[in-house]
Amino acid sequence: MEVHHHPDLHHKPRPWKEYLLEYLMIFLAVMTGFFAESYREHLSDHAKEYDYMESLVRDLAADTVALKAGFPVKEARVVAIDSVFLFFESHPDPKAIPLNVYKSIRRTWWDRLYTRNTGTINQLKNAGGLRLIRKTDVRDSLASYDWLWGRLDYYKEVYSANQQLEGAMIEKLVNANDLIHSYRLNKSGKQLFPGLSDLSVIRINTSDLGEFLNFLSRQKGTTIQDEDRYKQLEKDAVVLIRMIKKEYNME
Repeated sequence: MEVHHHPDLHHKPRPWKEYLLEYLMIFLAVMTGFFAESYREHLSDHAKEYDYMESLVRDLAADTVALKAGFPVKEARVVAIDSVFLFFESHPDPKAIPLNVYKSIRRTWWDRLYTRNTGTINQLKNAGGLRLIRKTDVRDSLASYDWLWGRLDYYKEVYSANQQLEGAMIEKLVNANDLIHSYRLNKSGKQLFPGLSDLSVIRINTSDLGEFLNFLSRQKGTTIQDEDRYKQLEKDAVVLIRMIKKEYNME
């Protein structure tokens, strides 16, 4: 005959200390996992930050090279403008100009327009990566540098529009009949004038001369101002490079 054992209805409860100990063990396990994950993220963020800074230094260095290369171009434009003023100052009522003066006039037309290297800064912005830059001085200097580029990009639109306007004024100024033969002989696609010498004479439309010279004076001023702004930007880039290298031990 089977004997059925009934469960003990008087089961002794576990001491409260055991519950507390179990709770503490679970809590410690969760917190340890949390801190471990936070530490891994911390290390990952620092690695990303350093990589961004290395990439940013390369972009800034490329900016400085491009900026420095453009300064002689701007200075040559101002020299060309002054040479044009000198000719018309010496010839106050000309009906024609020699080809070498026309070349100088055309040289006043073009200038260097800058485009910055935005690869790293765009990645930082799009990924919310600016938060990764722990160094306040680096973050603030980068924000200032980025703002200054944005302002100069606005000026660049006006600057470029004025260049196009000057080009149109030059085309109205000169008499194409004195250049048409050279235009036909030019097979290079460059601004060359085959069949003409620097002493060849080109008639000008004197009714457009005053407006052109007045506009050219404005172009001289804006070219000088433009160079000054970009020179300041180049200095800011150099300072920022040095700051990043010092703060992130890249020396």
